[in-house]
Amino acid sequence: MPAYAIQCPYCHAPQHAEHPGGYAPMYVNCPTCEKRFILEPVANGVKTYRMNEAPCCSDPDCRAAEMGDTGND
Repeated sequence: MPAYAIQCPYCHAPQHAEHPGGYAPMYVNCPTCEKRFILEPVANGVKTYRMNEAPCCSDPDCRAAEMGDTGND
């Protein structure tokens, strides 16, 4: 499980986040400001997005809806 040293895009507090692997985006909760943001692994590192600024393909919920993943298999 890869771990990343990141900064919260809201308060810029440094933190570490573990990702299950691959390139799928995931939500992270900042322990400092208590806001949720998006972490997305990319080819040259990782990107973080504020909730309202991420493109649909980088938002886990929006991405699942666009790709038809309802979770009701």
